[in-house]
Amino acid sequence: MGFSFINWVGFGMLVLALLLNEAFLGINAWYDLNVLAVLAGVTWLVVGAACSIWPSHRDQRA
Repeated sequence: MGFSFINWVGFGMLVLALLLNEAFLGINAWYDLNVLAVLAGVTWLVVGAACSIWPSHRDQRA
């Protein structure tokens, strides 16, 4: 079982989300709560997780 391009994109999205969270939100994330930013972040994480576990067409196990 190998990683396909979609899996690598999802993994990259999750790593990028972690790095951006530490760089921009940091310690004062709750001072200015922006609901649209939270929804965009949650959507980004869901898409990244879905892409990282997306089944490969080369994986022929049943």
